[in-house]
Amino acid sequence: MGFARFSRRFFSSQANRAAYSFITTPIFYVNAAPHIGHLYTAVLGDAAHRWSQLAGATPTIFTTGTDEHGLKIQKRLFDTAEISSTDYVRTTENRHVDTVHKFWNVLREGDHIYKGQYEGWYSVPDETFLSPSQATDGTEPGTKVSVETGHAVEWSSEENYMFRLSSFRDRLLEWIDSRPYPVIPESSRQRVRHWLLHETNSDLSVSRPRSRLHWGVPVPNDSSQTIYVWLDALVNYLTVSITPSQISHNSQTHRHDNGTEICGSVWPATNQIVGKDILKFHAVYWPAFLMAAGLPLPRRIVSHAHWTIGKSKVEQFYFSSDSKKWLNSIR
Repeated sequence: MGFARFSRRFFSSQANRAAYSFITTPIFYVNAAPHIGHLYTAVLGDAAHRWSQLAGATPTIFTTGTDEHGLKIQKRLFDTAEISSTDYVRTTENRHVDTVHKFWNVLREGDHIYKGQYEGWYSVPDETFLSPSQATDGTEPGTKVSVETGHAVEWSSEENYMFRLSSFRDRLLEWIDSRPYPVIPESSRQRVRHWLLHETNSDLSVSRPRSRLHWGVPVPNDSSQTIYVWLDALVNYLTVSITPSQISHNSQTHRHDNGTEICGSVWPATNQIVGKDILKFHAVYWPAFLMAAGLPLPRRIVSHAHWTIGKSKVEQFYFSSDSKKWLNSIR
């Protein structure tokens, strides 16, 4: 099996330096039964959260969640595994929709979002557009797949809202090289540096036509567009930590030895735990969005590897209604 290794020294030093502990997992967008990778991420977060409690951090917050479609089975799995989250976010909750709308409006008012025509390869399973270098020939004649995930891609041309990602390239490079390093382990930080150097020269599509993506949060004042699922998902970290009124360039902040915090909130997160397959969203797009909104960046992004047998990723181990029986069998 392939395991991420996190030293006791890392978690103890983090807990001792922080007045609070705010640990997150991603919102899990599941279109099938939850798999072992989801549980692994949650268990890592749970262990770090419990350690922070023992170390005396106050308050200690640990959040996770899912989209509406995967809610019941995902929540049942985490309850069975005794994951001790303090908040569980649903993407359809009013508090989340309100926060997403406020975040979008702040980006738009700052001229970080504009409407434009986008053409390129698009991966439906990954919910992302790809540059020409990120797509390669598939095994079937005339097909293309994502270099990174192997998922089939299709050519798409549509009018979307675009985020000025390219204007944040230099600031992101400065951030990724700042100490203490904001992304661990080092191999993951180097992946992020590569992306920043080679894949941030163009802007990012942050909406989809409502006709093609009818679920999700609609763009404010434009019912023809749906906010990009990853922008929507990433904002969940703000949903659980600050109020919509605090998402502003005028938010009151204070600085201390650990960085900048928003007054009256628990943002930024102290540790954001993610699988390596979604590292780009958390370590490239998310910091850029936060910079554009004038908000502090997360203290640390912890990226773990996939579970493997030999050198092959475990993809077929899904949890079902028998999850409780399986979990009890390995205790």
